[in-house]
Amino acid sequence: MRLLRYSLLGLIFAANVSVVNLAAAEDAQSLEAIVANENFFISSFVESKPSNAKRIVSDAVPKIYAGTDKIADKHRMEERGFELIGYSDFKAGSIAPELALPQAQKVHADLVLVYSERADQVSASARIQQLREAKKTGQAPIEAGASYAYFASYWAKLAKPSLGVHVKVPEKGDDSEGLKVLVVLDGSAAEKAGLLKDDYLISIGDVQLVTVTDLSKAVNQYSGKTVDMAYVRNRMHQESQVSFD
Repeated sequence: MRLLRYSLLGLIFAANVSVVNLAAAEDAQSLEAIVANENFFISSFVESKPSNAKRIVSDAVPKIYAGTDKIADKHRMEERGFELIGYSDFKAGSIAPELALPQAQKVHADLVLVYSERADQVSASARIQQLREAKKTGQAPIEAGASYAYFASYWAKLAKPSLGVHVKVPEKGDDSEGLKVLVVLDGSAAEKAGLLKDDYLISIGDVQLVTVTDLSKAVNQYSGKTVDMAYVRNRMHQESQVSFD
């Protein structure tokens, strides 16, 4: 009876070991697949809310540049007439910025700004990247604890606008006079008329600017014409003329 009990225990133990080994093998295969196929620029991509501006779709290969300051770069890109399509944000080991190219092509970006900085803690994606490098070289990854925070912004060129400004959408209860200018595009009609960031657009021609719809109405109404434009700068009312080519 005791021998039978030991035999049964042995079978149960062997079965449990088989299950554990099978699970470990499956985990290893899953990890192997992740290591071989994962591109964190793709898997972490978040799409930005699109505006009603018309984007220029290009077949050219997207350009990849190293970003310097996210906020300053964003403002400069908007001044140059680009719109943010989306971004990738993740932590990983040392990876090449060129891996952002497939996602850039997928979303029809004109260019990508990639930022990276050393991170303190090792993330799961960083560990996966380390395993990927180890698999390629057959050696343990160098500086196995190294982890970097990556951020990539994807930008599309916009069609030339009639006025060339980005304005703040008025919020409920906002009693500011006019529409606050957030961005003035380079070479635009607004820039030629002397408009600057943080000015408040009051009127164009006979159209009083209270909402974004009012601005669209004025642009359409005076297309191809030169009209008076009123705005506020540093609490001082000013006027100039703007030409809608």
